[in-house]
Amino acid sequence: MLAVCASMFFTFHFPLFNSAKAQYKVVHLEAPYNTAGSETGAIRVGDTILAYSSMQPGKGNNKAFHFATSQMNVFQARISKNGKVAKPRLSRWGINDKRDHTGNLALDPWTKDLYFTRCRIDDPDLRCEIWCARKLKRGWAKAVKLRGDVNLGDYTATHPAVGRLKDSSVILYFVSNRPGGLGGMDIWYTLVKGVRSSECVNLGPQVNSPADEITPFYDQPNEALYFSSDRMGGKGGYDIYTAVGQRNTWQAAQSVCGCLNSEQNDIYFTITDRDSASGFPVGGYLASNRADSYYMNDSMCCNDLYRWGLDTALILERLAADTVESTDTIVERVRRFMFPLFLYFHNDEPDPMSRQPVTETSYSECQRSYASRRKEYIAKQQDAGDSAMMALFFDTCVVGNYQRVEQLFDYIESLLDDGKSIILTIAGYASPVFKSEYNQVLSRRRIGSFINMVRTWREGVFEEAMTDGRLFVQQQPHGAVEPTTESQSKDPVYGLPAALARRIEILSCEVR
Repeated sequence: MLAVCASMFFTFHFPLFNSAKAQYKVVHLEAPYNTAGSETGAIRVGDTILAYSSMQPGKGNNKAFHFATSQMNVFQARISKNGKVAKPRLSRWGINDKRDHTGNLALDPWTKDLYFTRCRIDDPDLRCEIWCARKLKRGWAKAVKLRGDVNLGDYTATHPAVGRLKDSSVILYFVSNRPGGLGGMDIWYTLVKGVRSSECVNLGPQVNSPADEITPFYDQPNEALYFSSDRMGGKGGYDIYTAVGQRNTWQAAQSVCGCLNSEQNDIYFTITDRDSASGFPVGGYLASNRADSYYMNDSMCCNDLYRWGLDTALILERLAADTVESTDTIVERVRRFMFPLFLYFHNDEPDPMSRQPVTETSYSECQRSYASRRKEYIAKQQDAGDSAMMALFFDTCVVGNYQRVEQLFDYIESLLDDGKSIILTIAGYASPVFKSEYNQVLSRRRIGSFINMVRTWREGVFEEAMTDGRLFVQQQPHGAVEPTTESQSKDPVYGLPAALARRIEILSCEVR
């Protein structure tokens, strides 16, 4: 299921870093911000303070750097109105601790609450916990360990990143090796109220992999998660990736612009500057142990802070050469990454036992009904692992892909407004529960329910275009699909193989 779901997600509004024309430069920060130790996790607090974590060589260590004799602390440096950064000093916010490593700072931009990691120096496994310091009128309250599910016993919780849901709930993305992940360190989320966290949920295979995923940063204006991973296919070490979405509903992660990644580790990507008109990121920080980093005895041991930003000289050169993409080229480039997009049905839906190839039911109704059966499906599985996979299927595929259809319809509406014509190609499938002839009819009904959704979308916004032929749906009913694996459910109808087979596929969106 993981491989199938991973193929469902289309690239729609990836941030600037995925543009083939986007180019950035990465500049190493000089001393005293970087030392022969390790500096990571730079963020900006308002417009006046640069904050970051530093693990500097212990006293008397002037020949070799040893993690066992060093301590990580948060440092801060004031930024003047002209942008000059003052000499850094140990943070005075009361979050550093004499016994623990303190780092991985994250700021809630709305409340100014601080989230960070503490790890016991004397713990050989370096297990970490996430703490919070609530913002007061002046300064911050005494830091406390987050209560609830986020800090779990013998497992680590680290690298917090803060976002907000549409209802203003605080969502905390973090990294953990707790059970239930895809392997190694994974990125999870939890909702936070005060200093209490709720149930922790894995972000799923669109973000996580069997390798390690670490140091998330959430770009709220563009609803994009940035993180680092040492998965296969990168330039080397940890590379920076990005995925659009929230909670556990994501487009498939992609590597950022190659000019930001190196053959060494590139981690702790953050955004501090944006274009005032578009909101696109244009500057920030990352940490890396690339070639020009400072070190004492081991060139690969330690990370330094780097500032990234637009390479304005290269951009001006390209503008002068008239290499800006046309609208048609952009549409073509976006369209190539968009499909297939899969939408799923409960057994024999719509119109159970009907022999008619047409239906008056909209897919919106089918989806809502199907999503409401989530607990029922989970309860039908044979063990906890299968239940977790079914939960992931509902959250990522049944619900998440419907949200992507909403984005697709917004895209189509804008193209129609620009005078374009659209041809959508839809394929329909069924599980092999019924006879072949019935499955063919059911496949046609499923495609028909999608056409009904298009026709009635937002009180008929597409009705005129469908009537005059500017928006046309091309149908490909295929009947039953044989499952690729045996069902592990108590009832085959509720098994994952059958659930994956009961679908329609939006194969393409031809723009004319």
